[in-house]
Amino acid sequence: ALAVMTILQMNPWTLLVSMSTILVSFAFAFGPSVAQIIEGCIMIAVRRPFDLGVRISIADASARPEDCDPGYNATWFVEDCNLFTTTLRLSKSNEIATVKNGTIADKKIINHNRSEKAIVNIVLSLKSSVTQEEATIVKSAIEQYISDNPRIWAQLINFRIIEVDPCNDVAKYSITVQHQRSWQDLLPVLTAKGDLQKFCTEVLIQLHVHYENRPAIINDIYVKEFPHDTTGMLSQPVLGQM
Repeated sequence: ALAVMTILQMNPWTLLVSMSTILVSFAFAFGPSVAQIIEGCIMIAVRRPFDLGVRISIADASARPEDCDPGYNATWFVEDCNLFTTTLRLSKSNEIATVKNGTIADKKIINHNRSEKAIVNIVLSLKSSVTQEEATIVKSAIEQYISDNPRIWAQLINFRIIEVDPCNDVAKYSITVQHQRSWQDLLPVLTAKGDLQKFCTEVLIQLHVHYENRPAIINDIYVKEFPHDTTGMLSQPVLGQM
């Protein structure tokens, strides 16, 4: 090419400088977009954070889990995906959304289907006067409940006291239990959690250690009554007008 340009008496360096200027301009103009497209393609082809039909959550990389089960409550089902876009369906409302793969490539993607044996957390409120023996009975009842439902629950992971408030006569216990299913089956897991929480409440009531919220104390407000005969007061002249 240089020989042809020399024969045609063209200066190759001028053309190279012009081309490099154009390439640099294109790099500044389309560099971020091209990089985002490449990141999206790598995410789908190499990382593969999800498959079709699975339940996922998308959050910022620095976002902390919420204080609920599951930790990232807004979940989506993956309806379709290609190298450039992914189609999602919001589980709670059936709304469809399409996102560019590059926009979620740097996000935290939680795959609930791969999160096997979901862990649920329950907080029980007991009277602060509960004894160690009564707390042990509650724990044993929960373990027996789990043993009687092996297709639903796997094991009791944790049973511990997390807060004591003697002023309000309440002691809070944290219960951590492992389910047999993953968070992909969100509704069955939450239903089982509700049944377990109901069972625990019944046990506390039978042991007379269930904490009941005290009604708020409202101080009586007394309003001073006006005199019945205000005619004479209204007819008296005001001192400022005398």
